[in-house]
Amino acid sequence: MTRALILVRLKPRQPDGSMIGESRRTCHLVPLPEADAMPRFLTAYCGLRIVPGSGEVLATPAGMPCEPCMASSPVPAFAMLQHFRGRLSGGGTDR
Repeated sequence: MTRALILVRLKPRQPDGSMIGESRRTCHLVPLPEADAMPRFLTAYCGLRIVPGSGEVLATPAGMPCEPCMASSPVPAFAMLQHFRGRLSGGGTDR
């Protein structure tokens, strides 16, 4: 069974008060933790560890996608991203 995915982007202000630039705020693909698990951090498919309070869960893709996440994610991730294709391109049809 394929695990559900969530979209996570780093917040501009980190829990320690530091700021990160927009170039580091890519949209990561993260496997949804098990319902009964409370992980110390989330691990994106690219290997980035996202500690509590440092990321925001997105309802739709926003910003630049993390290319290593997309390349390392399971195939259903691409189907999920295609679901948003019409919204991201202004609702037009493919040519």
